[in-house]
Amino acid sequence: MVATQEDLLSLSSSFSKIIKRGFGKGPESCYTVLKGNRLYVQIRNFMTPAEEILSEKQEYNLVTKFRSSVITVFSKELVQEASQLLGISFESFYQDWNFNTNSGILLLVNNRSNPVVKIDDRLEKKLYHLIRMVGSQLHKVPSQLKVVKYTQNICAIELKGVMLPLDHLLAENGDSDLFLTYTREIKKGYYRQKLLFEDLFNRSIEDLFMIWDIPANKGFLIFSFNKIYT
Repeated sequence: MVATQEDLLSLSSSFSKIIKRGFGKGPESCYTVLKGNRLYVQIRNFMTPAEEILSEKQEYNLVTKFRSSVITVFSKELVQEASQLLGISFESFYQDWNFNTNSGILLLVNNRSNPVVKIDDRLEKKLYHLIRMVGSQLHKVPSQLKVVKYTQNICAIELKGVMLPLDHLLAENGDSDLFLTYTREIKKGYYRQKLLFEDLFNRSIEDLFMIWDIPANKGFLIFSFNKIYT
């Protein structure tokens, strides 16, 4: 089955309704993009009054844990809705939220498929070099990098072997506050170097997300683009 734009629009509407049921308020914008075995759901302008208060007080760990916990409760329903409508079996579900920009992303993955993403060789080499250079100051240098999505709107890179033993220890011991703070600092570190990435992509970066898959020892670095330079 090949998903149509109508299917994706219908799925965006369904996701918005499910989220609204969980929070009492739905996102102003919910945009779904299917690329190979991955479904990207970009969410903008979605914050409850309680989350706004917590964000204003910079209680980012608390608001992130609240948001993530509620979304996780509905993750099975979201995955089922996407699988049925698109005819693709999604097994993995990820999420990341940036409360300072009032945005978030959901990532659903079919683990049995791994299509190749076409990208210019020179751009790919420069991108990998830049990620290793910037990332070496923020986290363990990845053992493997792979572009899993590249369009005018998004570039998503899979980073394998990126977690240190301490990262696993924090996750296994349930020290979520420290791990959330660590993740947020990593995103800040990449964002501070956004001009380098914008020059490379020739795109204006609107947002940046960092998703972790702790058991698989990998992460996804996702750049969301705003506009093409003129």
